[in-house]
Amino acid sequence: KQLRDTSDIQYFTEEETAAFLQFLSDGTEAGEIKLQYNIFYQIAIFCGLRRGESIALLWSDIDFEAKTMSITKSTSIVKGKAVTKSTKTKSSVRTISIPDHILELLREYRAEYDSYRYTVGSLWAGDDHIFIQWNGAQMYPSTPYATFQKIIKRYNDSLPPDAPPLPRIPLHGLRHTSATLLISQNVDVRTVSGRLGHAQTSTTMNIYSHQLQSVDRKAASVLDDLLQAK
Repeated sequence: KQLRDTSDIQYFTEEETAAFLQFLSDGTEAGEIKLQYNIFYQIAIFCGLRRGESIALLWSDIDFEAKTMSITKSTSIVKGKAVTKSTKTKSSVRTISIPDHILELLREYRAEYDSYRYTVGSLWAGDDHIFIQWNGAQMYPSTPYATFQKIIKRYNDSLPPDAPPLPRIPLHGLRHTSATLLISQNVDVRTVSGRLGHAQTSTTMNIYSHQLQSVDRKAASVLDDLLQAK
């Protein structure tokens, strides 16, 4: 069982991530959580995107045939307004693979999106952004965090008294969750670094030293079991 580390980064453990994803799925099926939020948080977990990178995503950034996503820009709040610019470093510009189940969710959402756009009619103010406001305009950057915290609260409120609650991690904690779980499954640091868009693997190693130490301990045990058993 994966234990939470005492480092300053905040993330979900494997068990917490599974519980959160199940709650997202159940909530979307019940009509309590919008599909676009389900997809937003799943992209953070499975693809490791920053908030601004997800907010900036366009439908044209998704290649359904190649099963990839292109990250070339990011949206942030500047003087109270949402501003989209190219990513801050060359390494942040990347193309990463998308899990099949997220592609299916995106296909489902695209059909819902097109139907909704038709109902909005002339009030539609969209410009191909995947994550949107009521009128199709790009989702405001603060919205995913506020919704994320509401979902965690709703999950915790639904639990019996003796059940462990989800920690109130920041939205960026889902990106940390992605990296931490990948490293715990022995995915090499260079691959993790590439998916996160870090300029150097040393950045990844410094941020996730807690998990790398855990993997190192496992490595010592593996060799011990292998060679001492001979």
